[in-house]
Amino acid sequence: MKTIIYAIAIGILAGTTLTAQPKVVHFKKLQECLPSKDIAGLKRAKPTGTTQTAMGMSTSEAGVRFETPPSDEAQTENAPAPKSIEVKIADMVMMPYALMAFGNQQDYENETEEGYEKSVTLKSKYKGMEQGRTGESKSCKVSFGVANRYIVTIETYGFPDNKILGTVVDALDLDKLEKFN
Repeated sequence: MKTIIYAIAIGILAGTTLTAQPKVVHFKKLQECLPSKDIAGLKRAKPTGTTQTAMGMSTSEAGVRFETPPSDEAQTENAPAPKSIEVKIADMVMMPYALMAFGNQQDYENETEEGYEKSVTLKSKYKGMEQGRTGESKSCKVSFGVANRYIVTIETYGFPDNKILGTVVDALDLDKLEKFN
């Protein structure tokens, strides 16, 4: 009899734990926080996204890409290198420790012949990490946490410096993203 009561109690507790977990924000909602207009002369593509559940865990991600508009000049040797920007927002509610690295991050800066990596604080409140690669194919990337739940990643290709990252961060609706919490 005790075994049956324990089994029922464990079943109730397990059911309560599974149903009490927060749900991820659907990717269509996350898309509302992405930049909505062309940036730095780059054409905005249609946003993408996915929300899925497998083995009791849900994930959600939205993204958008900005690219150099195609031109007749692109076929010549003197054509400027193509540029692009990718922006992604991932809901990490089912992985609470994923954002711990940003929250407990120490200030640091590393530099090599190939590029750099450093800690950053964006808009005076979002801690993250910025990386830059030099050489023939220049690229920059910044990843940061929002509302202790979302990871925002911005990758740029073909820009001479990291100034474009600030422009993209300003184009995000981070206030709206925080309210989804």
